Amino acid sequence: MAYTLVTPYQWQTWIDEPFSKYARLAGRRFTGGTIDGAIAPSMTDIPRGQTLIVNGTTVTITLTPSQDELAEASYYFLGGHEYVISDDQATVLINAGYSDYVTPIV
Repeated sequence: MAYTLVTPYQWQTWIDEPFSKYARLAGRRFTGGTIDGAIAPSMTDIPRGQTLIVNGTTVTITLTPSQDELAEASYYFLGGHEYVISDDQATVLINAGYSDYVTPIV
């Protein structure tokens, strides 16, 4: 049986700092961009795909994978994508606690 994997997302809010690797919205700076802030979350909350890196049966999740991490991995799934995966890959992900993102293809 084959499975689909949709990598997880993390919602991030604009950060009012001089520089942040998570700063988005085409250079627009907002203050108060949280759920309780003065600016609507729909204007500031942005989904970022998380990469799943698999080494044997160990799964690591990261927003910013390095080339070295990817090269050393048994295999990986880049954030923001949907994959068709094998039974063995699905088993590793399910056993590592990522079953919410794995769906059998019927």
